[in-house]
Order: sequence, then structure tokens, then C-alpha cells
Amino acid sequence: MPEYNMPDPGEGLTEADIVEWHVKVGDQVKVNDNLLDIETAKSLVELPSPFAGKVTKIYAEAGTTVAVGAPIVFIDDGTGPAPEHDGGAPAQGAEPGAQSSPAQASSAQSSSNQSGPAQSSAPAPAAQGPAKAAPAAARPDADEASAQRDLDGGMTGERLLSLDELPASKPTQQTVRQMLVGYGPADESTPSSTERRRRAHQVSRRGANERALRDEEIPVDTVRRLTARNVVHSRTSKVHTTAWVSTDVSGTMELVANLRKRREFKDLHVTALLVWCKAVCLAMRNNPMLNASWEDGSERIILHHDVNIGIAADTPRGLMVPVIKQAQNRDLLSMADELTRLVNLAKAGTLQPSDYRDGTFTITNVGGLGLDAGTPIINGSESAILAMGAITRQPWVVGQGDDEKIVPRWVTTLSISFDHRLIDGAIASRFLRDLAALVRDPAMAMAY
Repeated sequence: MPEYNMPDPGEGLTEADIVEWHVKVGDQVKVNDNLLDIETAKSLVELPSPFAGKVTKIYAEAGTTVAVGAPIVFIDDGTGPAPEHDGGAPAQGAEPGAQSSPAQASSAQSSSNQSGPAQSSAPAPAAQGPAKAAPAAARPDADEASAQRDLDGGMTGERLLSLDELPASKPTQQTVRQMLVGYGPADESTPSSTERRRRAHQVSRRGANERALRDEEIPVDTVRRLTARNVVHSRTSKVHTTAWVSTDVSGTMELVANLRKRREFKDLHVTALLVWCKAVCLAMRNNPMLNASWEDGSERIILHHDVNIGIAADTPRGLMVPVIKQAQNRDLLSMADELTRLVNLAKAGTLQPSDYRDGTFTITNVGGLGLDAGTPIINGSESAILAMGAITRQPWVVGQGDDEKIVPRWVTTLSISFDHRLIDGAIASRFLRDLAALVRDPAMAMAY
């Protein structure tokens, strides 16, 4: 049956937003014609038609969030009419709350009445004597009086009195009356107190209106909603621990400057990040646990063969993490070429699901925002994430013994957040030590 359901737009995603339809009811389409654009937490994706025929029904309009597997369009290829259902099921948590019917409300009210406190079947005794000024409910009943006697323990033989039974003195009555002027019955209110209440109400209402004008309600889009969901899950399911190291990266900066002069690196993304990616792959050879995952449920550790490095990128659409696949097999030129492709796609918002799948380790460049270091949240099912701090000129001690001197050097701070369930502090420290040595002196790569 040529009914097109929302496909899985990427690993771990369960929903997508429909951005724009490129067809309408009545249009004829061919296989691979672009039907619509959808937006996921990672990218803007074009969905081609898997069928040829006539568009007879569109289940979900642009701007709606649709769950994976829900029908979005029916294309009549002559095999039969569109099925009778609403389709386009909204994602879980996105639909508005259903209102109960009058019958349900009546049933709920009846149930509530029946579940209230039990009433005594014995009739209440008739009131004896003249009516008292205080309401009867304010008087303690027999059980309360008994409880008050129990407080005394029966040791003194004295009766504990309720405050309701003690008459107020005349001065106390006058003081209370003065304090409550304007809050009693209408004949006790004074014009001044009424005016004060009116003005207070106006000020309160005006303040509420001003706050409403200043506040702004921002709808949560797909990227922000799924990002929030993912970071909360990561933060609550992993044992986050962070370690730092500051190091001289003047050797890396010199290497970057030399690479930019080479013809084969022209127009490619050649920055310190490129050297960081290569250094991570080399440091993992002696510290493979940084490229592992904890498998929830089975309590197994999966040691990944491929080093797939995710690059956290700040884009107009939000946080994106495209992945350099099999980075351990790439030289600097291949790494720079793939890094350039992914950065350009991320900025344009045209990453495809295959571009951000299967990451095993992530690098985030907080230095690009002017920060010295950070404590990043581990991405997805990974077990570690590296934060690059800002690279700045700082005074640094070089040489040893009598040859020591202070010179200006390029210095940065590397920080790594790791999952302590499978990565001990010693393992993370050795990885960070090896990484710092490589970016301090890139020639050390010859030793690997």
C-alpha cells in the first residue's frame, strides 16, 4: 500500500518536525521526487518519494511534530484508496492534553463524592440552651477535650482549657478592632481603608501587566527539545568526572601555520582542531578505554575498533555534532578534507543522518567562545568528551636548571569529562598526559 510513514531520520531519534511540503493534494509524483523537508535534532533532511502516483492525502501539515512510523502522506498508485485514519500521530509529549467528556466529569464527581470521609449515621443532637456568640465548630468536641486531658497525663487533676473558652480583655478587643479596620463588615470599613485597598489592587494589576509585557514566551523547537532530553539523560545516567591539564602548544601553532602554506591544504579547515583530532587517535592507541561504551542493561563494556570523532559545532540551528568516521585511518590531509566538509554542512544546516551517526568520542572547542576550559557533558552513548580551551599568549618557563627562563608561549587548557563507571581517574590522566605531549610537540607522533 503506497502510504508513506515518517522514516527514522537518524540514530536514536523518535520524531521529526515537518518544515515544508513540496507537493500538494492532486500532484503527480515520480520515485525520488522531493516530497517534503523535515527537521531533526541534527539536520534538515529532504524526504524523496518511494512511490510513483498521485498525492491524494497529506496527514500532517508543515509545522507539526510527527513520531517515527506515523503516516504522513498517501500516494495513490492505483492499488486502492487511502485508509480511513487521521495519521500523522504527534510525538509523545507533544500532543495537547485531552479534555474529559461531560459523562466522564460526572462520573469523576460521583466517585469523588463517594470517596469522601464517612458520615455518622446517628442524627446530631439538638442544640440546648441559648445560642452562643462563637460558632459551635470552634468549640472542642469530647474527643479533643479528652486529648487535652491526656496531655496532662492525669497527674495534676487540673483541667486544660481551650483558648476559645478564655474571654478577651477589653484592651485586647480594642487593639484587634483597630488592626482590622477596613477588613470587617461593610459598615465597619472606613473610606480611607477602602481607597487604600483599591489603590493597592491597581498597583498590583499594573505590575502584573508590566511583567507580562516584559516577559517573552519562546516555543521550544525540535533541536532544543531533543538536546535538552539528551543532556539530561547523559547527566543522570553517567558518572561524570572531569580532569584538566594546561600545556604549551606553540609546536601545534607552528605546524598549523606551515600546513596552511602548503598547496594541498588550500581552502581546507586547517586549525588547531585538526591537530587535536589526529592527536586523540594516537593517544587512544595506548588508552583504548577512552573509545569504549558502557552498555546499559547488560552491564558490558563495548570497546570500539573505529575511532569516530564527533565535532561539537555551534550553528544557527543549535548544537550539532557531525562525526569524522574511522579517524584512526586518516592522515592530516584526509582529516582536513572531511572536517571541512562536515563544518560547511553543519553551518548550512544540511547534514544528513549518516553524517552524525556512530560517534565514539567528541571534541568541543570552548576556546572559540573565549573560554579557558569547561566541564562538558558526555555525548550520547560515548564515555568521554574533550574540551579545547582558548589558545592564548602567556608567560611560560622553558629550559632546565641554570637555563630556565620565562618566555611568551602559546598556552591552552585541555579538560576531559569521562564516565567513571568504566574509566578510572588513572586511565583518564594517562590519556590526557599523552595528548598534552603530542600537541606540545607534534613530532612526538613519530614515536607512535
